[in-house]
Amino acid sequence: MRRWRSLWLCFIALLLPAPWLYAGSPGPYVLAFIDISAPPLNDGQALTAALRKAPSVAERETCFLCEESAQVEVLYLYRLPPGLSAGALRLAVRGDENARNRMQQQLAAFEDKDGYQVDGLLIYEHLPGVVSIYAMPALPGKALHRVSRPVKRYLSQQSLDRLLEDAAATIPREI
Repeated sequence: MRRWRSLWLCFIALLLPAPWLYAGSPGPYVLAFIDISAPPLNDGQALTAALRKAPSVAERETCFLCEESAQVEVLYLYRLPPGLSAGALRLAVRGDENARNRMQQQLAAFEDKDGYQVDGLLIYEHLPGVVSIYAMPALPGKALHRVSRPVKRYLSQQSLDRLLEDAAATIPREI
């Protein structure tokens, strides 16, 4: 009995200084979304709007973007922060660092009437055979992160939700 108690106390002593036990959560995301796909593949805004209105999605225990989710507080879907343009974002996605930095400066400077600042921008691009989500942090100089999924025609809601969640997870946020 004494041995088990000492092992238990050693285990607890090892966990106490662990920084992850004391780390706070940065809270829910504040994100902007844009679809930069060319017609007729520009289905991202409609799919994301439908996902945002859905109470849940099939085959997923938790939904990242659904209306019941506490993970995304604000999603700018129908209007973008001023100064962002689809053309400049296409250049940024293709590797133009000046365009990326300009767009990130616009994101970093944005604050809405309620005092919200965005954590980042999710850029949806549907090309034949693949859908990609690029995560652009609202920090000038930070790299874009891409997550993608092959598709035959359209992306399902659960796949879109998973892609958006994976992309958003790459956006650095302060605690």
